Amino acid sequence: MSDFNGLQIALSSLYAQRKALQVTGQNIANVNTEGYSRQRVELTADSGPVTPAVQSRYSGPGSGVLTGDTTRLRDQFLELRGYQEHAVDSGLKQSQSVLSRVELAFDEPSDSGLSKLISGFLAGFDDVANNPDDLAARSQLVEQGKTLAGAFTQLDAALATQRSSSVDELTSLVGEVNNAAARVAELNQNITSALNNGFSPNELMDQRDLLISQMAQQVGVTIRPGDAGTIDVYVGGTAIVRGTRAVPLKVDVGTDPAQTVRVTWADDSYPAGVTGSAGGLLSAVNDVIPRYRSGLAAVAQQLSNDVNAVHRTGYALDGSTNHDFFTAAPGGGIQVDPAIVADPSLVAASSAAGATRDGSVAQTIAELTGFGDRYNQLVVNLGVEAQATNRRVDVQAAIVQHVDAARESTAGVNLDEEMTSMLEFQHAYDAAARFLTAVDQTLDTLIHQTGLVGR
Repeated sequence: MSDFNGLQIALSSLYAQRKALQVTGQNIANVNTEGYSRQRVELTADSGPVTPAVQSRYSGPGSGVLTGDTTRLRDQFLELRGYQEHAVDSGLKQSQSVLSRVELAFDEPSDSGLSKLISGFLAGFDDVANNPDDLAARSQLVEQGKTLAGAFTQLDAALATQRSSSVDELTSLVGEVNNAAARVAELNQNITSALNNGFSPNELMDQRDLLISQMAQQVGVTIRPGDAGTIDVYVGGTAIVRGTRAVPLKVDVGTDPAQTVRVTWADDSYPAGVTGSAGGLLSAVNDVIPRYRSGLAAVAQQLSNDVNAVHRTGYALDGSTNHDFFTAAPGGGIQVDPAIVADPSLVAASSAAGATRDGSVAQTIAELTGFGDRYNQLVVNLGVEAQATNRRVDVQAAIVQHVDAARESTAGVNLDEEMTSMLEFQHAYDAAARFLTAVDQTLDTLIHQTGLVGR
């Protein structure tokens, strides 16, 4: 073994520790960079030659240290788990937001809610029952009926607006996903090019992983490693990104505003199995909001049917009978019969013609409870569903926090750890430099001092 081999050992150590220090500095510099993954230089011992030369063999301790690739410290299993849990979390939070807006639209309990208006409407019939020949009481009842019918229409319109805005939000979200998918495909190409040219693509991979993480929250994705450093991204089992090609999604709303909304693939209109925020929005526009609109319409219809069924049996002040108090409104919903609006004396309060002081029919209507109970049950169901969703959000948030903490412990930059590593590499660099000096002094003695004794 040549004494010059010591120079090689010292030099390899200097190179290795310098690169390790630079990577540590890169980690520290990006401690607050979103999506950055902690990096590490792979160091391996150089054992020296393994094939003997003719009539010789290597008997040295080794040839120093070999500096390998700079790798990202990421746990693939935790990454996939994180994608799944964040998708569930985003979907639940979207549902929570929708239910919160629906609760706000119903505005119960309050002085302006439907429950209060229903009670006021029934109290109006009670006033007419107590004063059946009082036109003022009848006029007041008609106004209360108009207000109640208008409140049903207004609440339904508010829910319809919420559904429309949710569809717009879904369309915007799908556009963001398509842009992210195109960017991931572009990064796949750049990463392959970097690898083929011998460059490190770690920062590009971080950008790609951050985009995939955002897509996971938006539509729910899974990934598979592709060729030459690429990653294929799947939505519902179908590739939205395959290598350097991205396939866009689209929102299919149809021509009927009440039609089921779908997220489909743009190339063949086949439904895409989206979850995450998109799944929550689809649930809102296809289930939650239509369900409460349907329940509200059922309450309004029962109100109309129950009141009309009794009202038709009564007699107005002019002795006429078989009048409906509510009729179908031209734009949908219910309204007070325009004839009664024009002439409140047509309110049927008595059970016999000419009995102007009889308010028994009005009293019967005032004691109706079916539609009020049905509305209260609708509101209770809304509250229960919202509370259940809130609890699920809290539980899922704890799961996400646990998974993120596990991911961060592997991929995140810890300044204390990096400072410790920096000191280790710095001392190793200093020691390698001292070793290099020692070898140099040894060679100087060998070259310049040997053979001088006795001269």
